[in-house]
Amino acid sequence: MPKNPFEQPIKREEPPIEEMEKKLDKAEKMIERVKEDLKIEEFIEKSVKELKKLWEENEEEMRKQRYNSRASFFFFSSLPLPEAPFFLLERISNKFLKEFNWKEFEGKEDFETYLGLFLSAFLKKNIENYISSQKEKDIKEENIKPIEVHLKVKELPVRLSYLGYQNPKKLHLIVEGNYGIRTGDEMQGGKIIIKGNCKDCTGGVMSDGEIIVKGNCGHFTGQWMKGGKIIVERNCERGTGEDMEGGELNIKGEVKSFHKSAFSPNNKGTIIWKGTEIWRNGNWTKEGMKMQERGEIPMEW
Repeated sequence: MPKNPFEQPIKREEPPIEEMEKKLDKAEKMIERVKEDLKIEEFIEKSVKELKKLWEENEEEMRKQRYNSRASFFFFSSLPLPEAPFFLLERISNKFLKEFNWKEFEGKEDFETYLGLFLSAFLKKNIENYISSQKEKDIKEENIKPIEVHLKVKELPVRLSYLGYQNPKKLHLIVEGNYGIRTGDEMQGGKIIIKGNCKDCTGGVMSDGEIIVKGNCGHFTGQWMKGGKIIVERNCERGTGEDMEGGELNIKGEVKSFHKSAFSPNNKGTIIWKGTEIWRNGNWTKEGMKMQERGEIPMEW
């Protein structure tokens, strides 16, 4: 059958060479990103395996020696903990917790304390490495960007304790869930945000940094506090502010009782309760004195 003499041939224009080169370059970059992602996943897997191995090899030995918290932290810090770039710390930490062999250590005394110290040692080592690397680039410390690490502890079978022990500057630790005892003990800087409740001794012996608890705290919040800031959005139990020496303690809810030593001349810090500053630099404020005279401030030895 003859072709229609009025039918025009369809012209197929080839894309310009530049456009083809751009598409090829884009495809090559995508392949490189996939390769890089695979390397990152391999690195995370390797780091988690190293953490598991170090824990399994050293937890029992450390337990036999019955170290206190400071000595236990020093013990864990002396181990060859894996070094990781700051942008992978969150993923490595959460994968380690998610894949941890919880059943093996179920019922062991103080297990949640040792695990919290172990993870704190890993984070501190790598944040300090990050700070050193930034200073080597002639970046001043005040200009170094803080690193956020979100820890998902809500689904864990235990409440970790001592997390954020000696928390370093530039580490912002954000905990999704409830927490155990001694959040931010001996904290040196940075920030800890607990999106849940804490047990006893939050911010004990802290010298700097900021702790924000979105829920309630247990007994002895701010015990031996020397500096920094603690903000509790809800309530605290007994012994609040015991032997506090400095810093700012801000409790927005009820307090079962303040420890009487919180209002000693030795306490050069600040106490704010229910939005009212009641203590500052070794003395009652005017508002605090009036509340104390009216018997509105619960105190105990």
